[in-house]
Amino acid sequence: MDYGGSNEIVVVCEPTFISRLGVQIMMQAVLFDLGHTLIDYYCDWKGPEEKGVGGIYDIIAESSPEVDRAEFTAYLQAQLVRARDLKYNDYVEVPLTDLVGACLDRYGCLDEDNLQRGLEVFYGVLLEDRRLVEGAVDLLARIKERGLSVGLISDVAWGLPSEFPMRDIRHFGMDAYFDDYVFSTDVGLRKPHPKMFKIALSNLGVEASEAMYVGNSLAQDIRGAKGVGIKAVLKRSSFCPHADNVVPDHTVATLAEIDDLIDK
Repeated sequence: MDYGGSNEIVVVCEPTFISRLGVQIMMQAVLFDLGHTLIDYYCDWKGPEEKGVGGIYDIIAESSPEVDRAEFTAYLQAQLVRARDLKYNDYVEVPLTDLVGACLDRYGCLDEDNLQRGLEVFYGVLLEDRRLVEGAVDLLARIKERGLSVGLISDVAWGLPSEFPMRDIRHFGMDAYFDDYVFSTDVGLRKPHPKMFKIALSNLGVEASEAMYVGNSLAQDIRGAKGVGIKAVLKRSSFCPHADNVVPDHTVATLAEIDDLIDK
């Protein structure tokens, strides 16, 4: 390809990697998890969740001060536990909009304004410990420069609507590099459900053998990616839960190591 009218020929080589059968495959896309892969949040969710519950109580107490805090707290925490069981056992996403809406309705103060305030309360506690993972934006830029597609497959904390993680993505300037987003609250399922990964592949128009997925969770990210045939890379982080019998194709300590893996 001739640039600037010179006679020099510049050849742009597409990244490749070798399949288990020894067949050379052209890499077409790199997919990422969000939390603890590109953006760090809380590792211990108990404290933030308690703050979220307390914030919802404050909203309810404005119009219904007679509501007992202990009774309310026990009720909402039980609903959150039930939702968590569905998420981890059945990979079903429980939208926080439904959970908070039902809670507000139970105590007679459900309206659009209070519902949005309730969602903002839970999102707000995330912001108390939100940090960009070192090298995240630079890595995304390099991948795009290589002509590859970039996708995101992410569960959303507490089942918040996808508009909230999108705020974080825009805040750190990462939205300029993504071609597609798959969020649990938009699909109604959570990783490692194969549908999450298959939707991402379909949206990007690539085969599983042409993609690589980077995530921090063996149970959700690595198991899900390998289950549909995607090359799976474990990004070690401060929140990297163990899972038996799940082995990543590669493990990295920093995002800077991803570049070399694209060509392997």
